Order: sequence, then C-alpha cells, then structure tokens
Amino acid sequence: MTFRILLPIAMSSLFIGGQALAHDTHFQNNSCDIELDGHIQYYQGDLTVKMDNGAVMHIDADRNLSLNGEPVSLNNEQQRWVTDYYNQIDMAIPMTLSIASEGLEIAHVAVTEVFTELLGGDNQLNEDFQAIFTTLDQKLLTSFYDEAGNIRVDSTKFEEPGWFDETWEAEFESQLESLISESMGRILIAIGTQMLWEGGDMSEFEQKMERWGEDLEYRLESQAASLEEKGEALCEVLKKADYAEGKMQASIKGLNRLNLLDIETDAEMKM
Repeated sequence: MTFRILLPIAMSSLFIGGQALAHDTHFQNNSCDIELDGHIQYYQGDLTVKMDNGAVMHIDADRNLSLNGEPVSLNNEQQRWVTDYYNQIDMAIPMTLSIASEGLEIAHVAVTEVFTELLGGDNQLNEDFQAIFTTLDQKLLTSFYDEAGNIRVDSTKFEEPGWFDETWEAEFESQLESLISESMGRILIAIGTQMLWEGGDMSEFEQKMERWGEDLEYRLESQAASLEEKGEALCEVLKKADYAEGKMQASIKGLNRLNLLDIETDAEMKM
C-alpha cells in the first residue's frame, strides 16, 4: 500500500429526500508515495532490515552495522551513509506515530461534534462512537508500543505492505459507516425533528447544516494545517533515508539488494 497521510477530518451522513450529503475532508501528502520492499524491525534503538534475498542487516544504537550477524568494517564515507540512514529512520518512526495519533484525535473531535449537532441528546450513539475511538486508539498503542511505552515496530505483523500499517484508518471509516447505517432510524428522526424546529423548511435546514459544517472546518483548520505540515516534514525525512539507502546499496558489499524504501518523487535529493 502506498504511504498516505489520509485522515478523515469530518464525516456526516445526512439523508434528506433520498439524497446523501456528506462532509468529508482528507489530508494527503501527494508528493511522497512510499512502499516497503523487505521488512523492518525497530525496538529500543536497534534497527533490523530483512532484504528480499533473505539477508539481514542490523544497525545498533551506536550506528554499528552488521550483516547476517557479522560486523561490517566501514570507511568514513560508508559510515556516514549508515549513520544518516539510521538517524532518518530513527526520526521518521516517532513522527509517523505522532501523525497517526493526532489524526485520529482530530477525527474523534470532528465526528463527535457531527453526531452532537445532528442528534442532540442521543447519548447512545455518541457512546457507541466513543467505544469505536477507544478501541482504535488502544489498537494503535498496542501495535506500536510495548508496556513500558517504548516504540516497537515489526512490519512482518503489518496487514498491508506499507511504510506503516494503516489498516486502523480503514477500520475507523468502516466502523463509523457501519454505526451510521445501523443508526439510520435515529438519524432520520433527528433530522425530521430539527426540520420541524425550522418550520419544515428543508432549504433552511440545509443552509443551517452547511453553515455549521463551515464553522467546524474553520475551527479545525489550524490543526489540520499543522498535521499536513508534519506529513510534509515526514516525507522529507524519508526521502533522506532513501537517498542514504541508495548510497549504502552502491558502496557496501552485501547490501546490493537493500531497497527497503521505495519512494516515488519528482524531487532530486542532494546531500
């Protein structure tokens, strides 16, 4: 799966006269599409990459390189690329997790407001959504952190072959859609009730919801912009890692099949 900074910022389903009106905002870093070729493991400062030919590269926290368990002697230039590679990966991993967590939180706030505005005092639906958010937040924690809070990454356990496992994102959308579908009766009743308060004027109700949606988007704009900037910064870090990886592949014996990061970008990297 290609790397995406794809986060639902507001979702609502308003079924009026058989027509669905959806407010749905996504943020995506289109300049950085990343796929993994091989597997990566990272835990407590140790970085391990398994290449497609079965060879295993390991870099420890002191930037020492070993291949298939044997230490590799490096000249100064080679050590520079190994150090750069490790540093960029070491930086990219917590950045990725921070973006995922912040994105989920923004989605949580947005959808909670959608349900509150649409359904008013229907606490059961809000509670059902809170349960979804809590479950996915816990899944993110258990997938990438140990019990002591140390970051732990193992791409062999990913359900899809991307930079990071992003199936939680699809699960969020799927569970939300399922919840809305199952609660359609309550949603329609809530819409009908609000329309009665507006004197039965459908156009007035639509305009009210549109104004509210614009207000929500405005209030979340700064958070969304910050998240997008972080996504762009992450992309630059991964480009540098990919560049160093290419130098390692070309200059260090035994790493000719090292190509963990496959990045499609028009920008030329110079270091």
